[in-house]
Amino acid sequence: MKSLGDNAFHLATAIAANAYLVEGRRGLILIDPGLAPNVNRIARELVHHGLSPFHVTDILLTHYDPDHAGSADTWAHRTGARVWIGAADAAILRGEAKPPRTPFRRTMALAGRPKLPHNTTLIEDDTEVVDGIRAVPTPGHTPGHVAFVHRGVGFIGDAARVSPEATLHPGPEFLDTDPVQAAASRALLQTLGIVTICAGHSAPAMRI
Repeated sequence: MKSLGDNAFHLATAIAANAYLVEGRRGLILIDPGLAPNVNRIARELVHHGLSPFHVTDILLTHYDPDHAGSADTWAHRTGARVWIGAADAAILRGEAKPPRTPFRRTMALAGRPKLPHNTTLIEDDTEVVDGIRAVPTPGHTPGHVAFVHRGVGFIGDAARVSPEATLHPGPEFLDTDPVQAAASRALLQTLGIVTICAGHSAPAMRI
């Protein structure tokens, strides 16, 4: 675990995508716990640092891709944690809405869709979710993509890539379901006063 300040941490053992942790007032909050193998990897990492995996109270998902959301259902069943996800992404996972038909999304669908537990809360607007963490809709990569802001730390999922100098950059355009929305979301992120930027596939970076 690497401290990001303000009781936020980058988890070192997650594979495929970055996973993060916030120590909240009532328990532990996992952000994008990722693929199924990450459950045991992250649990061991928490124990190594004197934390109990059973103290996880909330799972925050930036979006529905398996490398970010694949283990959320398992965490929820093992700990009773509540899951938070953008409403448009939840509708896709539950078969209530058709997934985007871009070539990349068709390929991702072959890997299967993550499951959502019954204890899932949908995010539709800019709102506070838990322990003062703000959810900000940032569609583009997926229809229901959400960023989370905890004090000066922003967990932005795949809304952007981040340079070591903490500059936001677009990812490959073919990864986004709506490149125009994605560009607007990157512009929005620039206005949120984030100091430490935590992306899904770039190392966390701090603005100086």
